[in-house]
Amino acid sequence: MEDEILHSAIMTHDPYSLTELIRSDDFIAWVMQPDAANDKKWQAFLDNNPEKRQTVEAAREYVILLAKDTGRDQPTKKQSERMWNAVESKMHEAGDEMPAGDEPKVHSKVVSGWRWIRVAASAALILSIGSVSYWFYYKQGADRMGAVATAEKAVATIQKHNDTQKPMTVLLADGSSVVLQPGGRLSYSEVVNTKRREVTLIGKAFFEIVRNREKPFLVYSYGLATKVLGTSFMIDASEANKEIRVEVKTGTVSVFSINNLDKKGIEEKADKPELDGVTLSQDQTIAFSKESGKITKLNHLANEPGPNMDILKQGFVFDETPVHEVFSTLERAYNVQISYDKVKMGDCTLNATLIGQPFKEKLEAICNALDAEYEINDNIVAIVGKGCK
Repeated sequence: MEDEILHSAIMTHDPYSLTELIRSDDFIAWVMQPDAANDKKWQAFLDNNPEKRQTVEAAREYVILLAKDTGRDQPTKKQSERMWNAVESKMHEAGDEMPAGDEPKVHSKVVSGWRWIRVAASAALILSIGSVSYWFYYKQGADRMGAVATAEKAVATIQKHNDTQKPMTVLLADGSSVVLQPGGRLSYSEVVNTKRREVTLIGKAFFEIVRNREKPFLVYSYGLATKVLGTSFMIDASEANKEIRVEVKTGTVSVFSINNLDKKGIEEKADKPELDGVTLSQDQTIAFSKESGKITKLNHLANEPGPNMDILKQGFVFDETPVHEVFSTLERAYNVQISYDKVKMGDCTLNATLIGQPFKEKLEAICNALDAEYEINDNIVAIVGKGCK
């Protein structure tokens, strides 16, 4: 009987399950330190196993969240002991409920660092105790409801992956807009955070953020955090590059490294109403080294060639501009299609400066001038109104 159970477990074991992926050094290296070789390998795997794409994306998000929560610091030995004891305790409590072959292998000695995080996260997922970072385990007084809330937050994560050759416009719940360039990945939670707005970016994107002094907006890219209250800026956090670049178009942006911060330190910086760290104003640019964490201010880069970043160079200043030209400008910048009555609106003109305003705010300003209304369905914008005639 024992041999049959063992054979069944071996036969049903999936080396590319969620729990196996987040414990895989090879997978973590691809997510956190991608290069041409491992990217080619994993992309080939996804092409050959399309049914695994959702699992791989979920595992990628867990690894990114773990890196962000820990600030890439390693837990101390004392923390590791306390966390592992908590996990062992939970495992013993749930041990009788686990089906044969599903129980993870547990070693009595304390493990630490990323390997501990992978084991703990795996145990947490299998036992449904709901955490995606080691912080839950050593937090004093954490209860079951806290674990459920954390699990719900992880499940509610939205992931946008631009696998096309053209920009993709992502509209956020607060009205902000993000133009995600080809190959880029953006993730954010549906769960409303009362203190801050947060997204994670891998790749290149242009942000136009609705201003809210009480609720800062943060973008996490590897070990860099970019914080704004409401402005427009570009982040190039491409996987293949050793540096991350942030360029400001309007307003003020602050950037700071989270490599040497624990979770509490990151949250304290994120929740401050003011901008601290290295601050940038209009037309200023910084480079952040992924290896050293050093931030360097650069000369303005707006004149450098960049065909995929037309929106960064677009002024959105309209002076007696025919509406059909205005709509063509928006279509090119945001990769959308705008339908409207060309007879009623085509020859109307617009006087407006829309620099830095999110996509929806631009549409609202234009529709106010045309006595019209708009509706967005995916990348199709329908505008209906009286026009200027």
